[in-house]
Amino acid sequence: MLLVLLLVGASARNAELTVLHYTARLHGVPLLDVTLCLAWTDATYQAGISARTLGLAEILAHARATGHVEGLVVGNRVIPKTYAEHSRLSGEDYAIAIDYPAGVPVLRSAIPPQEKYRLPVPQADLPGAIDGLSAVTLESLIATRTGACEGRAVVYDGRQLRSTTTSAAGTETLARNPRSMFAGPALRCDTVSTMRAGYLKDHAIEPQAKPHRSTAWLAAALPGGPKIPVRVLFDADFIGDIIVDLDAANHTPSPACG
Repeated sequence: MLLVLLLVGASARNAELTVLHYTARLHGVPLLDVTLCLAWTDATYQAGISARTLGLAEILAHARATGHVEGLVVGNRVIPKTYAEHSRLSGEDYAIAIDYPAGVPVLRSAIPPQEKYRLPVPQADLPGAIDGLSAVTLESLIATRTGACEGRAVVYDGRQLRSTTTSAAGTETLARNPRSMFAGPALRCDTVSTMRAGYLKDHAIEPQAKPHRSTAWLAAALPGGPKIPVRVLFDADFIGDIIVDLDAANHTPSPACG
């Protein structure tokens, strides 16, 4: 659900908070309302996210989710310091808290306990892993800095471990769309994500390990601002593609920013 994003040498303006509002749709039907916050300097960064279900999805699931990360920028790397998320789905609470001593994620708390539903994530696979918010931020900021989006990341959310590979697919022009505030040239970034550990116990591993594909189009939504996702497409297998469009972008603080 979570959509659901540093850079040495960033200019002073990049320390300004960027607040982004999205709507996720399936076959044109709204599913999620998402707010994403990004802010960074040449040494630190923070990102926050808030999401809630809409329409029929709200009736079926009544889901709410929030997340926040703070960390350091070192060279071309982002190093999270603390990550936390909380969600409520169909009346049940879920929460994760992770610290990163020496750059290695340590799960401080999990509700419900990870082992209740999932196989353990090997400790040996965790060094260098980052959370999803940091991964999206890193992709966005590398695109801002270099105009490209090539890279690999290991993403750990306290429950599962995934390997991601992102490659640039050139610049495409997004047509005007009443569902989006953005139209114009955007860098297309294709990502393949594969689960490596943390599989659900009561499901076969092979389908869980199937690669999932997504595409993000990145561009500066605000004058002089960073390149951020202006549209994202998730391949949701047999149910179709989930398309996430940017509704608004501003510098106004939001509760999602933590």
